[in-house]
Amino acid sequence: MPSFRLQGSNDAHGRIFIALGANRAYRRATPVENLNSALAALDAAEVTVTATSRAWRSPAWPDPSDPPFINGCAALRTRLGAENLMDRLHEIEKAFGRTRSVRNAPRSMDLDLIDYRGVVRTSERDNALILPHPRAVQRAFVLLPLKDIAPDWREPGTGRDLDTLIARLPRTDREACQPVGDLLCAAANGLKRPPE
Repeated sequence: MPSFRLQGSNDAHGRIFIALGANRAYRRATPVENLNSALAALDAAEVTVTATSRAWRSPAWPDPSDPPFINGCAALRTRLGAENLMDRLHEIEKAFGRTRSVRNAPRSMDLDLIDYRGVVRTSERDNALILPHPRAVQRAFVLLPLKDIAPDWREPGTGRDLDTLIARLPRTDREACQPVGDLLCAAANGLKRPPE
């Protein structure tokens, strides 16, 4: 049976964060175009995109000879519950050609639910949604874009701040993840760059 609790300021603001990534083109669209289109698709699926990070490039893992990933993060607002939101994310991945075959294979779309309103949920059931995302704090390509839009974010459950989490990452991971473009865009909202 899943357990959950609400934790700290992430819940107080009702904030929801997702990570986006792609390292394959789909229907002639580049990975960054795919991410922008996914944000627009979210905006049409009972979800409002309220902030987006810059585009970031990171090496493919575990095989760095695969094309590099373009990553980003977005803040969302929705009335959907966590499981229904995750279902929407999977639907959008599928619409952008995502097939689940080999773990960590190149993909045209990857959408992960990082934090759902500060809920902490663990489960022993297979395929149950675990919150926050269990590996998010190990990934520079999640934490660095997240800092673009939520510099005050704290890890639900532990309360560790982003600067602490980023400092714990291997230096090579932090240095390999670099901003490569302007703000990702959900055109329907006319988002502007968050204040520095």
